[in-house]
Amino acid sequence: MHLGDVLYKNNNAFGDGVNIASRIESLGIPGSVLLSKTVRNQVKNKAEFTLNSVGSFHFKNIAEPMEVFAVANTGFVVPSAGQMQGKLKAPVAPEPTPQEQGDWEKYQMLEILDALEENKCVLILGNYAFTKSEGTADGSEQEISIPDLIMREQHKWVGKHPVDSPPDFYTSAQSLIDRAGGQRMFMDLTRIRLKDLSSTQRNRFQQLSEIPFDLILSTYPFDLLHEVFEENQVHHQYGFYSYVQESLPLVSFTKDYPLIYNLFGSVRHKESMVISLDRLYQFIFGILGVRQLPKLIQDKVQQATHLVFLGFSFDDWYMKLLLRVLKVHEKDISYAHMAKPSGPGKHNRRFFESNFKVTFLDKRIDEFVSGLHNLCLEEDLLRSGSEAIAVSQYDDLVNLAEQHRLEEVMARLDDLLIRDGKEGALLKELGEYQQTFHQIKEGENYNSLSKQELEAKWNNLSNRLSLFIDRVAAAIPA
Repeated sequence: MHLGDVLYKNNNAFGDGVNIASRIESLGIPGSVLLSKTVRNQVKNKAEFTLNSVGSFHFKNIAEPMEVFAVANTGFVVPSAGQMQGKLKAPVAPEPTPQEQGDWEKYQMLEILDALEENKCVLILGNYAFTKSEGTADGSEQEISIPDLIMREQHKWVGKHPVDSPPDFYTSAQSLIDRAGGQRMFMDLTRIRLKDLSSTQRNRFQQLSEIPFDLILSTYPFDLLHEVFEENQVHHQYGFYSYVQESLPLVSFTKDYPLIYNLFGSVRHKESMVISLDRLYQFIFGILGVRQLPKLIQDKVQQATHLVFLGFSFDDWYMKLLLRVLKVHEKDISYAHMAKPSGPGKHNRRFFESNFKVTFLDKRIDEFVSGLHNLCLEEDLLRSGSEAIAVSQYDDLVNLAEQHRLEEVMARLDDLLIRDGKEGALLKELGEYQQTFHQIKEGENYNSLSKQELEAKWNNLSNRLSLFIDRVAAAIPA
């Protein structure tokens, strides 16, 4: 028990009052009632209560040690010091020796696990989290990260950058797509399909789909993660940000219904994709101006105490702006996987550690993902797909159709029918619905339809799509 301020937002309670109560509760054992000194001071003059101090504790993410009291009346259990194993601060080791590194990393992982349990952890994936398999001269297979692949191809076709302008992903991509055929080359180089995944990649994304993040933000504009979640039958929603138009509305997301959201656009809407310096500038100006991120995402990122960055180069100039947009400096702590073994430059590392409270993870991305996955397995926190959940993807599409999110519905149906490859008639019918959609959209844009006519046409298309989804579900069982 604790007495303090509680804030309510989007049906969630949060604030210091909630956090402190949660940490005191974690010390409890069956039969005990524990309370903070704040509560004890309110009732200390009540003769009917017997309250014993059980000590002061340094809780996670609480600045000062707090004294905790137990109700000691007949029938209540007063826990001993050895019985209280709660959300306490991990031992501090500012400069762990190599021998202690394993334990040090375990404490870091436990911090992330704790935030996951409290629904206060967000995963952000960078381009280095996505790799493409390619054959070598000796017939073996290796992986190359998307940024390294683009830099290599840019060098091959365009030439070197000036010495005073070292290449990064976006300068390389800009040089590539500015040439005739360059954008098509970019799309071909960076597109990763499920069938192209190596065993290492498949395991990486399989495990990410099971770790209970309720929000995953991706800077990769393709839909690989979304497709992996679908293949693993994990019920989820998918969305993307566009700096050229308003984002589609989202519904609340949870561990059981997570959201995958592409920060840098979607390949399904090529004009939204952030694939060059010019578009990166537009994205930054847009997100800092009138086109904010959806409020559900803003609220989630604001409430999160921990952010986990996987696959980013912190030597890239725009990382400071991205972290500022996500308000990382306001978090308890954030973790970042080093994109390359050398990690960020010494000066940059010190900057991010001091200004954004970023802790760099001294391990490879797959070691981190596997380690966190194993911890979630030990704590029985992993989520998994099931036949019942997979069937509900069609229910989800019907719900989206009823919300008039028709473009999203048709894009997902298009992917599903193309992947199946056997339902040509259904694919043709879907094309007719897509044509109808664009005709109505054109009438809406040019004000050639009255409000009543427009509403009737949208309702009619929504109803037809709902019936079409039922036929697709019958033809392609989940």
